[in-house]
Amino acid sequence: MGRKEFFRDIDDQTRLRVSLATVRGKVVSFTVQLEIFREKRWAPVARYDTHHGFAHLDILHSDGTQDKIRLVARDFKDALDMVFADLLTNWERYVKGYLREEE
Repeated sequence: MGRKEFFRDIDDQTRLRVSLATVRGKVVSFTVQLEIFREKRWAPVARYDTHHGFAHLDILHSDGTQDKIRLVARDFKDALDMVFADLLTNWERYVKGYLREEE
């Protein structure tokens, strides 16, 4: 099993934390977490993962609660492509929603 872990900076206070596992080139699991730098630490805002056997999005709230939204995709590779497209396009919306809850 191949495993990759890396960060992808979006700007100086926003990044993606990525972890994925492959078997013979096929994605078998992944986690992609959108994080912001707040109060001297990285805080998770949204997380896509496959931990329950299916691809889903967890919207993380500043009070510690979360909403789970199931993804519909052919396979985990397809889901992973959708994840990057969503987070790189809509990261500001996720961050603004999270920060608005802190007010």
